[in-house]
Amino acid sequence: METEQTQEGKQGPFRIPRWAIPIVWTVIVLLIMVLAPWGVSRIGPRCGWDQDGAGMFNNVGLVAVAAGLGMYAWSLVYHFRSYRTAVKVGFSPPELVIAGPYRVSRNPMYVAGLVTWLGWTIFFGSPAVLIALSLLWLAFSLRIVPYEERQLENLFGQDYLVYKSSIRRWFGRYY
Repeated sequence: METEQTQEGKQGPFRIPRWAIPIVWTVIVLLIMVLAPWGVSRIGPRCGWDQDGAGMFNNVGLVAVAAGLGMYAWSLVYHFRSYRTAVKVGFSPPELVIAGPYRVSRNPMYVAGLVTWLGWTIFFGSPAVLIALSLLWLAFSLRIVPYEERQLENLFGQDYLVYKSSIRRWFGRYY
């Protein structure tokens, strides 16, 4: 990762070169959306599993996992398209993204993450993963999304407010 020198000579924010962004996001997705649920599932029992592995009902969860990861990838494509140069590491996007999955949800990446974790909950049959999913939803709903909404309002002003008034936080359009 590169750093940028500010006018005072101090280190500026970390920046990721545009070419490295898909690699960084792939690693992040693998850690948060695949390895973390697997690790959490090891904490307690796995309902529906036997010595042969997952039961038939558990395998239904893989459909939700695939849908969630696909939705996440779709969202990332629209973010990646908006990056013209290196991107500052942080929660603030360089551009207001309102196309693709952002036409039906202001937070499609969080929705995708929750759908993926729900799929893992079903696949592993794990109460521990269900608890982690519930905690993620609470964190997104009560802390992370409200914080990001304030940031986006400060960054993009009226453009964001118009977008916010037409697209629901989680899913759907206002009519």
